[in-house]
Amino acid sequence: MASMNFGGAFDALADDDTWMDAAEVAAGYAGPMVGANVLEGSMPFDAPNEAYGLAGVAAGEYAGRRMVSVGSGLYTLDALARRAGLKQKVTRMGGN
Repeated sequence: MASMNFGGAFDALADDDTWMDAAEVAAGYAGPMVGANVLEGSMPFDAPNEAYGLAGVAAGEYAGRRMVSVGSGLYTLDALARRAGLKQKVTRMGGN
């Protein structure tokens, strides 16, 4: 029978650093979306969403905030999956 030791899992949930990392990943994911919405109206050209994600990765690395870079990288991968139609295919497969 599997060991039911939840102590390590609860310790991770109680750790402030875990929540700070999660908040930084969320900020890194949301940052490119906010940046795109703010900048799109003022720019003379339409930049792809992936460019905003890569800018977020670069900003996170420049600031030394690795988890922000991770969140922006996830945004970039999500934008690429939408562009390639992979997200729609997965959604349709799940609806069967």
